[in-house]
Amino acid sequence: MNRRLATSAAALVASSFLLAQVPSSGAAPRQPGGGVITFAEQPGSPPTYIFPLYDGAESGNANITDLQPLMWLPLYWFGSNTNPRVTLNPKLSMADPPKYSDGNKTITMTLKHYSWSTGAQVTARDLVFWMNVMLANKTNYSDYVPGGWMDHVASYSAVSPTSFVLKLSVAYNQVYLLDDALSVLTPIPHQAWDKTSATSPVGNYDETPAGARQVYKFLNKQSQSLPTWDTDALWQVVDGPWRIKPNTGFEVTGQTILVPNKAYSGPNKPRASEFEELPFTSTSAEFNALRAGDIDYGYIPATDLAQAGSLKAQGFTIKPWYGWGIAFITINYSNPTYGPLVKQLYVRQAMEMLINQPEYIRTILGGYGKETVGPIPAFPRSSYLTSAAAKNPYPYDPAKARHLLESNGWSLSSGGVATCKRPGSGSGRCGAGIAAHESLNIALLYASGVPSIHEEVQAMQTAFKAAGIRLVLRESPSTTVLNATFDCQAKSMAKCSASSPTLSFYASPSFTYVPTYYPIGTLWGCNAPTNAGNYCNPQAQRLITAIPTDKTSRAERTFLSMDRLLAKQLPALWIPTAPEQISAISSKLGGVKTQDSSAYIYPSTWYVKP
Repeated sequence: MNRRLATSAAALVASSFLLAQVPSSGAAPRQPGGGVITFAEQPGSPPTYIFPLYDGAESGNANITDLQPLMWLPLYWFGSNTNPRVTLNPKLSMADPPKYSDGNKTITMTLKHYSWSTGAQVTARDLVFWMNVMLANKTNYSDYVPGGWMDHVASYSAVSPTSFVLKLSVAYNQVYLLDDALSVLTPIPHQAWDKTSATSPVGNYDETPAGARQVYKFLNKQSQSLPTWDTDALWQVVDGPWRIKPNTGFEVTGQTILVPNKAYSGPNKPRASEFEELPFTSTSAEFNALRAGDIDYGYIPATDLAQAGSLKAQGFTIKPWYGWGIAFITINYSNPTYGPLVKQLYVRQAMEMLINQPEYIRTILGGYGKETVGPIPAFPRSSYLTSAAAKNPYPYDPAKARHLLESNGWSLSSGGVATCKRPGSGSGRCGAGIAAHESLNIALLYASGVPSIHEEVQAMQTAFKAAGIRLVLRESPSTTVLNATFDCQAKSMAKCSASSPTLSFYASPSFTYVPTYYPIGTLWGCNAPTNAGNYCNPQAQRLITAIPTDKTSRAERTFLSMDRLLAKQLPALWIPTAPEQISAISSKLGGVKTQDSSAYIYPSTWYVKP
């Protein structure tokens, strides 16, 4: 089988544009369309998982916003390309707004007319298929929360081809139901995917939990087989506007070529003939390709913002893209050697007081960025971020950080690494599991190829050293860092060792609230699949669990209590939330409007100008 070799962007895109033909004199002008659109992937972050039922390690935006929803649409679409607010978009949703009854325990959803690429109708049976597979494998699903709605499903059924009814045993408030429950529903093609092996016939295996687990096992295995994405017939059955170009549409390096789904029946049918997502190992490689004109929709590294003027002269529009997310450094509480150190709240507080967020925003991020002070995003502005929630409980204060360590049993020599002089539990002591004379060494694994992240961790290393903390730095590609971050979760504990990252920083923003949009802190819920560091705070867990079932007014108070608790308890180290990127959009590209804070992209509305 012949496959294209992905090398540089210039080689990938011999010509960025196939311009529409100019009509002859007197002819009616053509509707803009056709052409090839190129889009830059984030450095070291190619797509790694195609099946839209992913675990925490595969929940990066390269998979869940830039790839999967272009082919398999969620039932309810949040966000738009015309408004930065993350709200339900009825026009782009596959179903009418839900109807609630029985005290919100029964939800009825009516599907609009959508078709699979085979021509078959998308039906409520496809939603039943999703629910069967998801619930039978929920501990593998990134958006599962122990004790959440998935644990309280009483029944669900396809009442008719267009009517799906979900019944719950617990009454939740409608904000939670829509934003964190119904938002994850995704019809998947029962007609093609209900299989237990590549050679098995399509059946109804999903109707038993054991069968649904076999179906998931098969689809997960096929999804992990990256070299076959563009040849596997499974992934050609889509209901979204795009599909992978057969035979030459994907390289394991991340080069992805999508072509229009001719049977797509929803709004915003693609205008371009191809949409190409291009991989890069570093921001400098991407920026060189951008300046060469090989990318239509790319980004400027924060360290190169001074060159924005030259790009504007080339016809690029420059605008920051802020996501509905936050940035943090993940803390691994289960590291067998260093876990006892980071479990001490005073150690986490000292580290946070050594992170100078305003200075990083000013000097490293070029003035773009927002302080992260807890689980609630700072942008776009929302009712969740009250004045109390917007205040940083641990502003930069090196002197206070040193005092915290000294008052908890650490000896700080001038310019050296702090050592524990008063081991044991109790006031004024280092804490449980920390031995006498143990040094305050902490390892940090961070994403390579992103100068701003490199500069931030270098600044942290210098500040930490002055307070007696030795920060040991190591870098790897972003996807490698993200996977290593989950080494010590229960299901991957076999990989957990002292070499597993104690701290890890894989991206900024590190977490975008999609497809669950209600920022209630479930990211750090006990045993949650997205809780890579195994943080568990019983008080926070009670609040997280209470919010969905509280009436709206009470839920708001509980929500604020949860936010302030997590902000102060530091399940992770807060770091400035950079924009998703500082976008550079070619003047040859039309149809680009507001950049969606949910991080979704809208290539169906983009076109190459004639």
